[in-house]
Amino acid sequence: ETDLEELVKEVFTLAEPQARQNKVRLMIEKDGPAPKLKVDRDLIKQALLNLVLNGCQAMSSGGVLKVRQRKSERRVEIEIVDQGVGIPPEVQPRIFSLYFSTKPGGSGVGLAMAFRIIQLHNGSIEFSSEPNRGTTFRIALPA
Repeated sequence: ETDLEELVKEVFTLAEPQARQNKVRLMIEKDGPAPKLKVDRDLIKQALLNLVLNGCQAMSSGGVLKVRQRKSERRVEIEIVDQGVGIPPEVQPRIFSLYFSTKPGGSGVGLAMAFRIIQLHNGSIEFSSEPNRGTTFRIALPA
């Protein structure tokens, strides 16, 4: 069993250097008590870290990155919301593809790995993005 809020705080500690470099403020938004999950802690931590780092990198001139967490009857939902450059519509269908990257020097492994980790936990991941407005990744995991 993993305390989600604790896990997000650990992710924020790891992402702090990147956030500081890009003048990004990291925030946790809760809707009720922090949910507990039965997950592989290290894998979920890696998936969340990939998403948080991508969000920080998308905000080169600063902003706020929020992780929202809420629990419904059967699922725990996690949203990672950034105020970055957004994902261009023409590449959106490919962002979870292995080795696909829009970043110079990017490996294209981070989002593909996050997608697979969430799948391995019988969860789902989706996103919405608007150019120059930001991106929101939504993860749903069994409660």
